[in-house]
Amino acid sequence: MLKDTTRAFMHIATKRALRLGAAAGLLFIIINVWNIASVQSQQQLFNQTQSITELLMQQVEHEAHHWVEQRETDKLQQLVDYVTSQPHVLSAVIRDRFGEDMVTSGAATSIIDWPATSLKADPWILIEEINEEQHISGYIQVVFDKSTLLAQSRQAHDGLMQQGKVLLLLAMLAGVFIMLGFNRIRDRYWQK
Repeated sequence: MLKDTTRAFMHIATKRALRLGAAAGLLFIIINVWNIASVQSQQQLFNQTQSITELLMQQVEHEAHHWVEQRETDKLQQLVDYVTSQPHVLSAVIRDRFGEDMVTSGAATSIIDWPATSLKADPWILIEEINEEQHISGYIQVVFDKSTLLAQSRQAHDGLMQQGKVLLLLAMLAGVFIMLGFNRIRDRYWQK
């Protein structure tokens, strides 16, 4: 009789240990899937932002092409001033085909000068050729502030991640309540 009681106790303990192990395994899988989804989401937001900045560079290149050929520095200065008036742009430079500055606007004009001019900004430097049919007439360099550029996307991403965490917590609580309900039904069945 003692062996039967010990065997029953071991059977119950083994079942509970297996359930606990399965729950821990599922929790581990959920955390890994959550982290992977978070990283992929951040990468997609970064790729979308990169596409938008490249589109801006192409538009500026298209606008500047004629003015570089005609050496209209007033119009080019208006263009770079407009570009640097955007909150996420730190500086813009248009250079001729030899790399000499034609017009500049913004905080820093050289990558080499960058650390001395602004330690707080996280620079993201894009350079686009000004060309038409393989004829390079100049270059555009725009320095973006990466943290400002990604701030809205990051804020939206963080909000969605917080909502997801709350939903996961609610799902876990629902699972606990369902388990407790099944245990009560099972206990009633065994008591009869």
